[in-house]
Amino acid sequence: MTLQEKIKHIRDITMSPYNKINIALEKMDEDVEKTIKLLIEEKQTDPTDMANRVTNAGIVYSYVHNHKVGAMIVLSCQTDFVARNDLFINLAKDICMHICSSPIAPVVIDKSEVSPLEITRISKEVTDANKNKPAHILDKIIVGKYDIYVSDYCLLNQKFVKDDKFTINQLIQSAASTLGEKITIKQFIKMKNDIGYVRLNSDDTANMNKGIRPEYTVTSLN
Repeated sequence: MTLQEKIKHIRDITMSPYNKINIALEKMDEDVEKTIKLLIEEKQTDPTDMANRVTNAGIVYSYVHNHKVGAMIVLSCQTDFVARNDLFINLAKDICMHICSSPIAPVVIDKSEVSPLEITRISKEVTDANKNKPAHILDKIIVGKYDIYVSDYCLLNQKFVKDDKFTINQLIQSAASTLGEKITIKQFIKMKNDIGYVRLNSDDTANMNKGIRPEYTVTSLN
């Protein structure tokens, strides 16, 4: 393998800048596997690096239970190398199974997507039920009600149905730490044989910000 081929191979796996690859290769006496290991370890110890990475690879994974309920997600990572990894694929399966099994259907991926109208609704509901309480108490109750909403309806904040010691976000971060890449959920769908609950793209988010929840009738999952 030529030096250029080594650099390309390492770049494809680690997505590290070329200057870092050259430095690491020289440090590891051009041993490709040792260089990859070094670069991945460096990335794992730099949380700001993880947060700023771009996730352009990944998989679309679907799961259907007894032809009654199904889920599909787009789980993204940085490289095709990780997208083919069994740990990554099993993570996608676990998330789909969670979406199917969760007693409360998730509405959005994370709290940044909660509709402003939903926040207004929570505030009004609390205010109407506690008219005699002072403002600072009302504020605390509103925050508490909002936190409950987030934990119930935001996918990343939901407790994992197979082990409620972890949230879905913690499950993802654990896999990301092991695999050395940023992992994100970009889209998800939950469908039942009567109603489909859909979170697809930015258009859906825009609709939800207007207070419109995407719902579709599903005639069959067969």
